[in-house]
Amino acid sequence: MALGFSYGGSGGGADFLPIVKFDARAGRFFRVDREDGVSTPHDITRNFKAVFDFENLEVGWISFNAGSAPDFQMVPFGTDRGPKPSENHKGGIRMSVKLSGECGGDCRELAGTSGAMMKGIDLLHDEYLAGAAANPGKLPVVVLEDTIPIESGSGAKKSTNYQPVFQIIGWVKRPSGLNETAAAPQADKFIQPSMNAPKSPPSTGSTRAAPPAPKAAAPADDEDFG
Repeated sequence: MALGFSYGGSGGGADFLPIVKFDARAGRFFRVDREDGVSTPHDITRNFKAVFDFENLEVGWISFNAGSAPDFQMVPFGTDRGPKPSENHKGGIRMSVKLSGECGGDCRELAGTSGAMMKGIDLLHDEYLAGAAANPGKLPVVVLEDTIPIESGSGAKKSTNYQPVFQIIGWVKRPSGLNETAAAPQADKFIQPSMNAPKSPPSTGSTRAAPPAPKAAAPADDEDFG
């Protein structure tokens, strides 16, 4: 695993990309649509499929405090991310993805600091590196195959997060709209807390759920992504 994170739990004028988020406490993916200042989450866990733009993966430090905009201190993957800017910052990742038509069909930003989520991304990145040389000029089509419960703490402080298990089911040419122009981060996005963050209900109102049942992956097709 090469992203360089510890998973123990410590730890104007531009267009905004809408977001897709993984709620590690519930083990679910949500497409968050925003209209007239209201964010509405749509659960896309069961049919999640997207092109992941690992070519433009960013790593670094993210601070998310209630009542203020997230602070992203990010660099391209492979670049020194530098020292932790503050005690409020946690190691995190950010990348663009393009959802399949079944999940909405548009480009989204995926970002977070959850150790469980990042470990899943890290393992997926290993798979991407193993297949990239044989698929020049293409990006991976990724599905969510399962989630794994990860327990931390003990006694009254014991908690469970879910680690996503991704699978690359194919490779496609870069879809239209995916990082063709730079997009600024959205100011009110939800950033997953680290595994040792204080317990609180997910902002989506979602409840803890068992991992989604494994499903048969549909074949990758350029037409799924435009």
